Amino acid sequence: MHAMDRQHIARLEHSLERLVEGAFAQLFGRALTAHDVALELVQALEAGVAAMGAAARPLAPDYFRIILHPDAVDRLLKRQPGLAAHLSELLAELAAHMGYQFAQLPTVEIYGDAAFSEGQIAVQTQHTGFKRSTTAVMQRVAAPPAHDAPLNPQLLIPGRPGIALSQPLVNVGRSRDNHIVIDDPAVSRHHLQLRLRAGRYMLFDTQSRGGTRVNGMPVREHILQTGDVIQIGSIQMVYTEDRPESDVPTGVYPPAPDDLHESG
Repeated sequence: MHAMDRQHIARLEHSLERLVEGAFAQLFGRALTAHDVALELVQALEAGVAAMGAAARPLAPDYFRIILHPDAVDRLLKRQPGLAAHLSELLAELAAHMGYQFAQLPTVEIYGDAAFSEGQIAVQTQHTGFKRSTTAVMQRVAAPPAHDAPLNPQLLIPGRPGIALSQPLVNVGRSRDNHIVIDDPAVSRHHLQLRLRAGRYMLFDTQSRGGTRVNGMPVREHILQTGDVIQIGSIQMVYTEDRPESDVPTGVYPPAPDDLHESG
């Protein structure tokens, strides 16, 4: 295995262990490890990459279905209900480190299949933003225009006017040198950052003392969506953005099994 692949697998394995509080051994014994899941995800990511021409970065699949025994799914999601969303963020970061791009932010589904044994795992991938060609190598095609930034992103803080987010990097904390100053002794001097990446704001806790919660869950990194409630100290902030009419779904349908690429 290439040294760079090992590095990415180790990075993802460490993140998985942290997400479920190092509980893989307690949850699955030796049947399934964080390393197994990380290995399958990295292999599926690489196997699903499509060429986009010499001038563009390769395109990574943007849909990942992780298939496990139903009991394994239940145990994982009871321990970490937001695991799919966290994995989406990790895959986005991982793909960037590997030099790949996404047509859109990746979606992760954790799926139970009774035909699988306790220690068995498979990962299926799909490019939902583009149609697959018969050669599995994609030519550049017209895609919906991507926004450089969300529409009218704001933070709503009780007792204050809405704070428009207009910069690619926004620092939040108790210190007066932050873009957004939170006057609360439980908030760290430099508590978190909002960074604009691929047209979305991502929240990063900057090793704060009291931590950061989004929708009640402790987070280190989180891709913000409208309506997310961010809590630092005793302060709750709501992230909002306008949604383009063209982005309002008219129906969401799971991909057909024949359309999926499987690794594992």
